[in-house]
Amino acid sequence: YEKAIETTDKLFATKNAPAESLSEEDLTNIEGIVKIQISKTDFDAGIDVVSLFAANNIFASKGEAKKMIEGGGVSINRNKITDTKLIPSSSMLLHDKFLLIQKGKKNYYLVEVS
Repeated sequence: YEKAIETTDKLFATKNAPAESLSEEDLTNIEGIVKIQISKTDFDAGIDVVSLFAANNIFASKGEAKKMIEGGGVSINRNKITDTKLIPSSSMLLHDKFLLIQKGKKNYYLVEVS
């Protein structure tokens, strides 16, 4: 219960705070969100956000991902994205290994690149 309250506070109560304000420990220990692992090799190869989201079941299909991105319903590290051809780079990673993805208002995913 305490972990759930803590996670809720970090994700929702401080949602205007930049994602960079979350510590590595906060991100590693966060409970109640979907965690996804991808290899550094795959990430460095340059996968566009639509393919990344569809391949990791953040969206059921590439078409759904495109529509949501174009509609402004997706954020990476609390920054809205609108470019369906965006290729996340290592400079976008929090603590050199995390992407915090938000789909809609309440669905969060933590992608760990390792």
